[in-house]
Amino acid sequence: MNSGRSVPYLALAGGFIAVMVTFYYMEVLSYAAGVDSGAAIILNAYNVTPTNTILTSLVKVSSLLLAVHITYIMLPFALITFAIGVLWLFSKARTRLVGGAEVFSAFAFMLLSIILNLDFSFGALQVASLYIAGGLTLLAGLLAILENSGKTHHRASSPIEINPNRPYSNMLVIADRLISRMEGEVSILDMHFDPKAMENLVRLAGRNAGSIDRMRLLTKADRLGKDFEKSYMDFVEEMRNLKIAFELRVMSPEDAAQQHERLIMDSKSAYKIPPLNIINKKSEHIVSIDHARARSRFDFLWNRGTKYETVMRQGTQ
Repeated sequence: MNSGRSVPYLALAGGFIAVMVTFYYMEVLSYAAGVDSGAAIILNAYNVTPTNTILTSLVKVSSLLLAVHITYIMLPFALITFAIGVLWLFSKARTRLVGGAEVFSAFAFMLLSIILNLDFSFGALQVASLYIAGGLTLLAGLLAILENSGKTHHRASSPIEINPNRPYSNMLVIADRLISRMEGEVSILDMHFDPKAMENLVRLAGRNAGSIDRMRLLTKADRLGKDFEKSYMDFVEEMRNLKIAFELRVMSPEDAAQQHERLIMDSKSAYKIPPLNIINKKSEHIVSIDHARARSRFDFLWNRGTKYETVMRQGTQ
């Protein structure tokens, strides 16, 4: 598991421990404060002179109540770190802002833990759990910030030139300046997806294993014959070995006739690309395009498309 994939698990584990330990502290301190407060009420009601031991406990009531209120402040920070972990586990919203919120919440939680433990004695396991929770969430937040900061300057802002005389070098350039900068879910629209396109896609995706976890690809049906069918299952299996879930959908003839541009995008950027089967051989430029419009167009076609497995079954009937 690389650092990018471990971030949500660190945040989730740290946040969960923080919530559980905070509830434990809250319960123990509230119980102690309640017992001592109850004893003070009884002694006052019956006008009983307390012993030195009881008197010492009564003096601690105000401190216990303050400690309980500290746990009330700790709880929201613990819940925030846990909620961010859940968010990161089910989405790729690891922005610098959310990472900063995780760092701030973890720091505040650890600071309150230190204040609490300076004035009260708790078991070594409970104290260690507080610092482990704070440390895990702090590390997760810092990793998220570093991960995002590293990608801020790595987007392919300038066009990528494809030189047909350098097909091997072109693949390296495309992998380095385009594919390696993408993350999460990657969507591709290529009308002529065939076995050669599959080969090129595996070569490119293999250089970014770990950052991409899902691929959606839209194509039309004219190249999805028997040769493609034979290679497809091996291709999907290889993508699965790269930890990338792959789904292929086929556009209707009407949609395919109206679509001419080939696109690739992730959650932040979108690009116009040459056909995947000759992406390293065609004299063309890969250029950045408007992400919102590209996403809207892709999602529209995707929702109207048919899963390739369904097309295969219909073809065999």
